Formats: sequence, structure tokens, C-alpha cells
Amino acid sequence: MGSALALACAITIFPAFGAHAASGALHGPGLLLSGAGGLGTPPAAFAWVRRRIAGGARRPFGNLVVLRASGSNVYDKPLLREGDFNSVQTVLIPPCAPRAQVNRVANVVDGADAVFFAGGDQSNYAVWKGSALMAAVKRVYARGGVVGGGSAGLAIQGAVVYDSVAADRFNEDTHTADAVATPLEARISFTTGLFAWPALRDTITDTHFVARDRFGRTVVFLARILNENLLPGASSVYALGVDQGSSVAVDPDGSATLFNGDGGRGAYLVRAGTRPRLAAGQPLRYTVEVSHVSHNGERFNLLAKTTSAPWTSVSVDGSRVPPYSRDPYHR
Repeated sequence: MGSALALACAITIFPAFGAHAASGALHGPGLLLSGAGGLGTPPAAFAWVRRRIAGGARRPFGNLVVLRASGSNVYDKPLLREGDFNSVQTVLIPPCAPRAQVNRVANVVDGADAVFFAGGDQSNYAVWKGSALMAAVKRVYARGGVVGGGSAGLAIQGAVVYDSVAADRFNEDTHTADAVATPLEARISFTTGLFAWPALRDTITDTHFVARDRFGRTVVFLARILNENLLPGASSVYALGVDQGSSVAVDPDGSATLFNGDGGRGAYLVRAGTRPRLAAGQPLRYTVEVSHVSHNGERFNLLAKTTSAPWTSVSVDGSRVPPYSRDPYHR
């Protein structure tokens, strides 16, 4: 039994696709924030990663490491082609892997120029907080590389993370319908301090935004962040919701570019600036502002939270169906 468990919890470092090559100086840092997993990310987004780290150098360029807690290396071959990297390599870290094994993956990440967290369950990534592995990911960014993720891999990038830890314990996901009806429900839990990317200061990220109607639950997250003072000193808190099929690529100065693939409806900045009134068993009644970045190639400033699109007010009332005062997705 013990050997079988050890085998199931062992880390798998898959063989790399392509050939790892030293890249020299990098020209980031940058972030890649994708609303779906790697295979749902527009190919142009991974081409942007190579251009960002290469700074105009010859093609191919750079070594991408994919980190995941479930699944296999299905991203590697297509991402090598889409990004024109030197190499792409996946490391699978099962949720039961001991911290000592997790920390050993830092050696692999230290050889990377870009790191992409795969989709899955963000609770499996949240437990890596404070590990040598996460320190290595931060070093990639600090030396001019790109860090990012899709789906669950995007959910962990914000200053506050909806970590799904409590939801997993209840064996229940968090949807808009239950969140707006009972915003203080126990299945909602957060992790702070996983990363501290400048462009995502005072910001939580959410995924599959339009496809899974996550605007309402994201507004609940913002209300809870203010109610629980999870970002001390912040007068306003923000959410970045990215739809599946869309990605946001962030340059060193915080300026960002939207990439839309098939069906992707873009990115949504949501701003909350008033303290909510939350009470046990009572629905959410709260008003926020939202700006929709919708066009492929559209630029905005994620650091300053400014866009060329207008900000509109949307009130959420958890006692109503639907709970929105107006279509929050600007369809």
C-alpha cells in the first residue's frame, strides 16, 4: 500500500518537446492571463510570449515550462508550434506530492523563460504558497520572463485568489446563483499572497467569464474582499474576468493586449469601491462598475485600470432572477 501511494504521489517530469537552449537576456517581464486552459488559449497569445521574452531576437526562442496538478503533457506539442519556442516541458505535481518533492521542481523552473499554469483545480496550486517552487516562478518574472496560466492557472494570479479549498471540502463548486443568494456561504474561501504582480494589485481574477456566467459570483468575491479587509488600504478593489477563448497579455509597464479566439468575448474589468452590507442568510445587493474590452488586439492599461471602453454601473440583487439590473456582458 505504501509503495503504491508513493508512486501515485510521485512527480512526473515529462520529456521536453524541442530542445532546451540557453536564451540569455530576456525582455519582459510579462503576464499571460487566459480564460481557458492552454488548448483554449488563442495561438497568437503564445506567439506574444515568445516575442515578449525574445525582444526581436531570432526564432525560435525561449523555454516554456507548464506546471499542472492533474492531466498530462497534452499542451506541449501544440504550444511549441504556436509559440515557436526552443522547448516546452510539462511537470505534473499530484496534489498528494509532499512539499519536499514540490520544492525540487524549482530546479526545472529556474531553467525556464516562461511558466504557464494549466487548468484544473486551483486549490492544488494554492497549497504551493511559500514553496521553493513558487519562489522560482517569481524569479522567472523578475529576470524578464513571462508567467501566466489558463482557467485554474489564471485564477491563482490575482492579489486575492478564490482558492476553491472550501468548495472542494463541501464537494460543491461556487456559481453565480448560489453566491448572490448567500454571499457569506462557507464554500467561498480565499488565499492571499500567492503572487504580487504589479498589474494585478488589488485585483482578483476569474475565468470562463461569459461562458459560465461568472459576473455575479465575481461581484460577490469583490464584496467579500472589502467586507473581510483582505486588501488593507485599498480604497477600490478590482476583478479581471477573462472569457474562455480570450487571453490578456501584459507588458512590463502594465499595458495589456486582448487576444480573442473562437467565441471569446474578451475581458471585463469590474470595480468596487463601497463597503457592502452583508448579513448571514441575506442575498447580495450591491452595485459595481464594469468596463468591457472586447475587440481582438484592443489595448488597455491593467496597471492603471483604464480602458477606452466606457464604465457602466450594474446592480446585483441576489433575490431576483436574473440578478442583474442590466446585461453585464454587453452582448
